Amino acid sequence: MRSAYLFIVAAVLLTFTFDSQVLAQSPADEYFNRAVDRQKDGDQKGAIEDYTKAIELEPNDPAPYINRAAVRRSLGDLDGAYKDLSMAIRLDPASGSAYMNRGVVQKQKGQIEAAIADFSKAIELAPTNFSAYYNRGTARREKGDLSEAIADLTKVIDANPRHARALMNRGRAKLSLKDTEGAVVDLTAAVGADPKLVDAYKARATAYRALKKPELAEIDERRADEVAGSK
Repeated sequence: MRSAYLFIVAAVLLTFTFDSQVLAQSPADEYFNRAVDRQKDGDQKGAIEDYTKAIELEPNDPAPYINRAAVRRSLGDLDGAYKDLSMAIRLDPASGSAYMNRGVVQKQKGQIEAAIADFSKAIELAPTNFSAYYNRGTARREKGDLSEAIADLTKVIDANPRHARALMNRGRAKLSLKDTEGAVVDLTAAVGADPKLVDAYKARATAYRALKKPELAEIDERRADEVAGSK
């Protein structure tokens, strides 16, 4: 089974050793590899065509379905991406990446509970998949399950204390729970890790106003406008 060129999970550099002889590629492999190159080069239409050819030749391989879903999602075809990822899961029910990526698609479609279910399955299959924890945390915050969101985002932050977006979203969840001082701590760490997070400045400004610190709130509001204007 090939490794999919995933669109949410960060790639991990692996080192392999091969025999000195040239490894033969099947026609499906050739289409798949060319599709990956086209996908990286931004030739989305060509990538879809090649992934489709690979699927026609090897319909039981989940990898080209996962990758074709990535391209379809980038083009806004969320229904097509969902169908591809569902097929990948049907072919390989142990594919945590397929569950997580389908969760991202479902979240984009506004199906938050279904997205959370997919992220939870991804975590069940791969308990150290911190991308799944992050995505489930943001989905739970959006749903209003704030304590659960904080728990998920804390797992991400424990693994990577400078994960700016996890810090920002945990800060926003704390702000919604009226833990205003805790929110300021997280949001300050977020902009320290990534000074271009406009929403973190806005959220911290809201927190400062709640703490009766209008001067600091005004500074953050100006910073948010400056960062937004520089993009």
